[in-house]
Amino acid sequence: VDSDVHNLRTESLKQQYNLVKKRTAAQDSYSYGSHVMQYGSLDLNAEHLFSYIGSNPANENTTFVEDNALPSFSRAVNQRDADLVYFWQKYRKLAESSPEKNDARKQLLEMMGHRSHIDNSVELIGNLLFGSAGGPMVLKAVRPAGEPLVDDWSCLKSTVRTFESQCGSLAQYGMKHMRSFANICNAGIVPEAMAKVAAQACTSIPTNPWSATHKGFSA
Repeated sequence: VDSDVHNLRTESLKQQYNLVKKRTAAQDSYSYGSHVMQYGSLDLNAEHLFSYIGSNPANENTTFVEDNALPSFSRAVNQRDADLVYFWQKYRKLAESSPEKNDARKQLLEMMGHRSHIDNSVELIGNLLFGSAGGPMVLKAVRPAGEPLVDDWSCLKSTVRTFESQCGSLAQYGMKHMRSFANICNAGIVPEAMAKVAAQACTSIPTNPWSATHKGFSA
C-alpha cells in the first residue's frame, strides 16, 4: 500500500490503516470509495509493520509523516467507469495517426456506443411501459429502507434475460440499471409484456464486444 515509501520498522499498523482509509475514501466521502475496516484484535494497532511483512532497508532512515504516503486520487472513479477511463487514457497517450491510435479510438467509441445504447434502451422501455412522464419516476424509484429490491426475484431474472435477448448484453456498465428492472417487476409488468416492449425499443443489437458478448445477469 504505502509500504514502499515508509520505514516499516517505525510505522504502526494503526498508522497504515488510517492512511489507507483516508486514501480509499473519496474526499472523505464513500460515494465512490471503499469502506476500509479493521477486524480482529485492535490491541495489535501499536505493532510495527516489519513484524509482519519485513522492511525495506532503503527506507529505514525515513521519518514517518503522512505526506510520504502515496497520493490520493483527486477524483475517485466509479467502478463501472473504470473501463472507460482505461480506454480514454490509452487513446490519449498514443501518437496521432498511428494504427494503435486508430484502434484505440475504435475501442473507445464502441464502448461509448454500448453505454449510450443501454441507457437509451432502458429509458425508452420505461417510457413505453409507463409513459414519458411516469417512466423516469418508476425506473428511478427507491424503496424504503428494509424492503427488498424486488418482490419477485424470478421476475427480475426473467426481465433482465429478456432485455439482453432483445437489446444485447448489459455487461458491467448496464448493471447500474438493475434497480430499474426491479421496479418494472414491482410495478406488475410480467416478462411477456417486457419482451414485447423490449422488441419495440431495440430493433437491433449493436455489434461491439460489450453488447454482443453475453456478460450479463445470471441465475
